[in-house]
Amino acid sequence: MKIGIIGSGNIGGNFGTHLARAGHQVMFSSRNPGQLTSLADQAGENAQTGSIEEAASFGEVVVLSVPFKAIEDIAKAIGDKVKGKVIIDTCNPYPGRDGAVATNVMNDDAMRQSAYTVTHFPGAKVVKALNTIYYVHLKEHAFRSEGNRTGLPIAGDDEEAKKTVSQLLQDIGFDPVDVGTIADSKVMEVDQALYNKPMPAQAIKEKLKK
Repeated sequence: MKIGIIGSGNIGGNFGTHLARAGHQVMFSSRNPGQLTSLADQAGENAQTGSIEEAASFGEVVVLSVPFKAIEDIAKAIGDKVKGKVIIDTCNPYPGRDGAVATNVMNDDAMRQSAYTVTHFPGAKVVKALNTIYYVHLKEHAFRSEGNRTGLPIAGDDEEAKKTVSQLLQDIGFDPVDVGTIADSKVMEVDQALYNKPMPAQAIKEKLKK
């Protein structure tokens, strides 16, 4: 599968590297793609670099891994290129970094954090994933054998899109757990029950039952 990575930092860079090593075609991107050459070289022959617009066009699945405050501008740049595609939303709002937009979303109990992304990408199929895992764990827990895998919660409104994302996570050695729709995804948000707490899939399911 072709994967476009929008924002190739700690999460996007590690996820893209794993996907490339699992056999997927990956395009890393940023505002300065020339700085990503070494990342693509490390990821191997299935990886390349490009602009964010090129990555959005390239990917059958597009990974959004940018600061929360950048979502609006990114949407203006690539929104028309991702309609009908799956977007994996890894973004978290942090007021100290992202300012008022993060504060407003976190204080609005009527809006889930990934709902903000959904409103900026009409026509795309947004799946919240990879926002709960620390990048070091994403890097080090990949490709573990069955029975020793870390679980990763996902949420989204499109069932087929969630199946696609689940398969990608399985391809790199994680166990996906479907939390439900975007409206159900509060448990995945910053400082909530599943945020930055690596655990097996069964433990995630038990927390969801509670």
